[in-house]
Amino acid sequence: MSERVIVKPMKEETSEVGRSVQRIDGLGKVTGKTNFASDLALPRMLYGKYLRSPLPHARITSLDTSVARSLRGVRAVLTAKDVPGRNRYGLAIPDQPVLADDRVRYIGDPVALVAAEEEEIMDEALERIEVEYQALPAVFSPEEALKEEAPQIHEGGNLVFISRFEKGMWRQDSAKRMSSSKHL
Repeated sequence: MSERVIVKPMKEETSEVGRSVQRIDGLGKVTGKTNFASDLALPRMLYGKYLRSPLPHARITSLDTSVARSLRGVRAVLTAKDVPGRNRYGLAIPDQPVLADDRVRYIGDPVALVAAEEEEIMDEALERIEVEYQALPAVFSPEEALKEEAPQIHEGGNLVFISRFEKGMWRQDSAKRMSSSKHL
């Protein structure tokens, strides 16, 4: 026997669901009147940008920033060696380097940071940083990463933790990085 459910419609004046709502900032953005952070120019302002890895997984065999550091107008060139304290962050496990130290683990992984007085100088400094990589096997899907023969992207394995929902309750089995082969 099915139970009859009566759903009362919401009052239109109290609900925004299903209605187009005009954004407060919309008009300024589409007319070009809104200023964004990239539109600002302040006295003595520096421009900064990361040099990012072109490879999905590789060992950094050489990193030379000497030419970039010597350019007139370059105020700083930072690498993992310049990060004070622990060069790691992360939500579940702090295993993500602020700047890649020995390896890169994805295309776009930050390797170095340049701060310069002008954008053109910053871009030139980035081009002058010399990085040599030794390409390593990579994985491109979660399914591939969990295979026993998959390349290990992180030292402790490719699986961070397992979460299970049991009767509507969430349970995290472990906050430690788990080897993928142990939990298949």
